[in-house]
Amino acid sequence: MLAAMHGKIACVEKLLEAGANVLMFDACYGRTCLHYAAYYGHSSCLKAILSAAQSSPVAASWGFARFVNIRDGRGATPLHLAARQRRPECVHILLYSGALVSASTGRYGCPGSTPLHLAAKGGSLDCIRELLAWGADRLQRDASGRIPYVVALKHRHNACAALLNLSSAEPLVWPSSLKVISELNPDAKELLEQALMNANREREKNILKESDYSLPSPAHSDGIDDNISEVIRHPLNSR
Repeated sequence: MLAAMHGKIACVEKLLEAGANVLMFDACYGRTCLHYAAYYGHSSCLKAILSAAQSSPVAASWGFARFVNIRDGRGATPLHLAARQRRPECVHILLYSGALVSASTGRYGCPGSTPLHLAAKGGSLDCIRELLAWGADRLQRDASGRIPYVVALKHRHNACAALLNLSSAEPLVWPSSLKVISELNPDAKELLEQALMNANREREKNILKESDYSLPSPAHSDGIDDNISEVIRHPLNSR
């Protein structure tokens, strides 16, 4: 766990080879080595832990999909932590490994937050890009009734808010549910994914160019925190 926390990939690999238990939870936050690798952005450690989990007793006893979405003591998955801490590479790895893109937190952050809410709070455009490309729901609310767009406004991340605005064009989504996609080799998947991301970046350029002077002042964003109807009526949405 400490090796994953500090990004010591050689130590992580040796410990995994020796049969280290990746399902060990710490006493402070109820987190595993997977949580800490994601939280601190150590992508090499994250990959090593996920690879080991696929061929270890974890896969047989827990199931790999359950392990990828394992929750800490406050109900946060590794994807929640990576999104909040602005770790786009870790977000990508976790999504590619089967992390649930719209899972809600328990007591971590605002209860009911999705990874998209947390990326909006952290102000990471790269994390938001990844999440939207994997089908994250811009309309999903947290326990306070806020959609990610409002969270981004509240924390003065206006560029993020522009991408999350309900009037913005829907991004192209990675078609992970299609059988043909699962049968592609890694190189073909990478090419397809790169094409998708490039198309979405062009979409983003247009959105950000059009919205430079159209977003509400952050000082006035608190007034729309809990009321989606006001977001929908915003001038940017009436174009």
